[in-house]
Amino acid sequence: MASLVGASLVHNGNEVHLIDEHGKLLHVSKHDVNKPNPNGKGVMPAEKSGWVAYAYWYNTGSFPISSFTTDWTVPRNPKTNHGQTLFLFNSIEPATGTAILQPVLQWGPSAAGGGAYWTVASWYVTGNTAYHTGLVRVQVGQHLRGVIVLTGSAGGRYNYASYFSNVPRTTLLLRNSPQLVWATETLETYNVVGDTDYPTGSTVFSNIFLKTTRGVPAVTWTPINDPPDKLFTTINRQGASNARVTIRYPRLF
Repeated sequence: MASLVGASLVHNGNEVHLIDEHGKLLHVSKHDVNKPNPNGKGVMPAEKSGWVAYAYWYNTGSFPISSFTTDWTVPRNPKTNHGQTLFLFNSIEPATGTAILQPVLQWGPSAAGGGAYWTVASWYVTGNTAYHTGLVRVQVGQHLRGVIVLTGSAGGRYNYASYFSNVPRTTLLLRNSPQLVWATETLETYNVVGDTDYPTGSTVFSNIFLKTTRGVPAVTWTPINDPPDKLFTTINRQGASNARVTIRYPRLF
């Protein structure tokens, strides 16, 4: 685990190098480029721990995703605290499903820290290694905009940035990456005991804008639900421009 302050991540063969702002190598981790997708199609199964409710779009076109932005609001605090961790984010992954770049809203503890409060950070996870910016505390009702942008490409490798546009110190830079093709809007959870470990109501991912280097693509979002745990994903508005996805929690009030 490494925290990023003024640094960037660089893919180098089957390794990921953490480089500081002066070009000094800080850390090296392995990147398993041959690891298969969870089910061969880039879709992770819904389960009580992990990705429990989400929507996805897989870019099968010839033009890479150049920007992916999403708005949402920090939910109410869960009624109970059992050491659970809740993650809400938009993200993109490579075709192999072995890595993920994401601006993340977090409740509870994680490898980045945190506790019984809401925080944000940008993450890049590859193999068994997670890199992240420092956690920044946010408040219930605060508006967030998660942004992932393509900043350059050459020779079939791609540079990206992930950040919250309205929260300082959340920018994570990724260089020389495989193309990131799988876009998601996701609720990910760990150590949830019961319904009251979630906020009430729902989280609405709104103003979803997704572009490729050619322009605005035709996008159809696919919802994944977790009915046994009463978590449901609704596509309120399809498309790549001003799309809207709602994830509903078990308790409405």
